[in-house]
Amino acid sequence: MNNRLALACRPRSLVLLFVQILLLVVVLVPFLWMFSVSLKPATEPFAIPARLWPEHPTLANYALAFRPEFQRYFLNSLFVSLVTVAITIPLALLAAYSLTRFQMRVLSVFLGAVIVAQMFPSGAIIIPIYKLMKAGDLLNTYTSLVVAYLAITLPVAIWMLRGFLLQLPVTLDEAAAIDGAGPLQAFAQVIVPLTRPGIAATTVFVLIVTWQEFLFALTFTSTRDVRTLPVGINDYIGQYGIRYGELMASSVLISLPVIALFFLLQRYFVAGLTSGAVKG
Repeated sequence: MNNRLALACRPRSLVLLFVQILLLVVVLVPFLWMFSVSLKPATEPFAIPARLWPEHPTLANYALAFRPEFQRYFLNSLFVSLVTVAITIPLALLAAYSLTRFQMRVLSVFLGAVIVAQMFPSGAIIIPIYKLMKAGDLLNTYTSLVVAYLAITLPVAIWMLRGFLLQLPVTLDEAAAIDGAGPLQAFAQVIVPLTRPGIAATTVFVLIVTWQEFLFALTFTSTRDVRTLPVGINDYIGQYGIRYGELMASSVLISLPVIALFFLLQRYFVAGLTSGAVKG
């Protein structure tokens, strides 16, 4: 009986393995090609026949890409991303905690608004946000980018943390109350430490979204002083040509921090995404 089950499962396992390998190739080949072009001299990307690995690898493109403007764009992206995370996580955590612990009609309405907010694409809300930033004379500032990023990250962050908090029993709050802790004290000393995996997962999500966001950054910034990396690499695309080597080298440098962060917090990220699959 066990042998029959093993034989029946083997074709399914092989198909699953094939699909996984195919997906891995689809995901990795564009990045490998980007990395390959970043190591090629200026004329080699157009060589025929095309080569996946450069014939004469060089780091000159990285030296040219890491110019003062790129460093400025990097610092801008880092600052905006960290500020967005610092605002999004506490607000989302408090909102998610309220949605899971208090039964009020107004909170149900708020939860519905959060769900509806996730349905709108970025392009649908960019014009209202642009008008608000223009009316407040905030265009071409870090504030405009942070506010725009909060609009797209906060609803999803609330939903992710709510799914994680639903797994924590209410008895934890009751036990803290019996020990004399108030609601905020129980939240800070009991709930937040137990929610660290969910916080880590949400932090990774917010950082990835803000680090690679292009549309808002292009619309709300007009000078190099506040441009972020996704917009800044357009400098390599000129009227008479594209500097592919420097463009790909910059793209690799942009991708590395996100890849490193994801691998460091991968297990927390997966746990946070799947936390609401069982309950809620």
